[in-house]
Amino acid sequence: MGLGNRGQGKGKMLLLIFCMCMLVLLLAGFRSGADHGSTAASAAAPASSGPAALPQSLEILAAVGQEVTAEGSPLRLVLKWQGAYSGNAVDTVREADLLAAQLGLGKAESSEEDGRVTYRASGSPDLYSKISMFWSELGPDSSYVIVTIETEDLLKTAVFQTAAQEAGTLMQGAGITPEWNASLQGVASLQGIPREALAGIEGTISGWLSGLKAVEEYEDDTTYSRSYNVPGLNRFVNSGDHRIALQAAVHKNGNDNSNRVTIGLPLITIEY
Repeated sequence: MGLGNRGQGKGKMLLLIFCMCMLVLLLAGFRSGADHGSTAASAAAPASSGPAALPQSLEILAAVGQEVTAEGSPLRLVLKWQGAYSGNAVDTVREADLLAAQLGLGKAESSEEDGRVTYRASGSPDLYSKISMFWSELGPDSSYVIVTIETEDLLKTAVFQTAAQEAGTLMQGAGITPEWNASLQGVASLQGIPREALAGIEGTISGWLSGLKAVEEYEDDTTYSRSYNVPGLNRFVNSGDHRIALQAAVHKNGNDNSNRVTIGLPLITIEY
């Protein structure tokens, strides 16, 4: 979809769709300019992998994403909950069907994939979003469950954050201890060489999250990516000696030569 049809861009969308989100940010103590770093980091300090920590993290991700993407760019957001389940075959079938129903996806469809029984279900809470469940039996008494909530344009959906948090809560109710991972993507406001564009984007992120420190990087002909330690974020993954809480990447689109920016908390789990 072209960008021209969204000429009015984020200004109008922010006013109509994100006014409540921005109000939450203001009430939480987020401020502009130099105050972003210390306030956002302290607000995010209690963050963990559970549902209660998700809203603040999504608000930070959305706010940063709007600043580093081009005027009129859709903001694609993909959130994944995943965790292990323990239970016998009868319990597994019952809980898979129950979770699918609670997510509003109807009855889960079972099949055999690579010698393992799996259960899948999917649905759409609105025109812009999709929820899917994947439940795979790993053994006689264990399974692994992934629930994905995604939207092609965060600026147009009013249900994403609620659906995302409820999915984690429902998984907990099913006896699963889920961990989340969120990735946001859009057309970068900074064009040119990916390495240089990411340097500018990094400056914007550091305005929201103080103590941002790059610990790993990847580069090829079209992509530059860096992973960061962020002292104020307690949701992280271990990579060698590093605790990675955020990853950012800029990819040069070969079709139109534009830069696409992707930001992941704590890692990017979608294609650059």
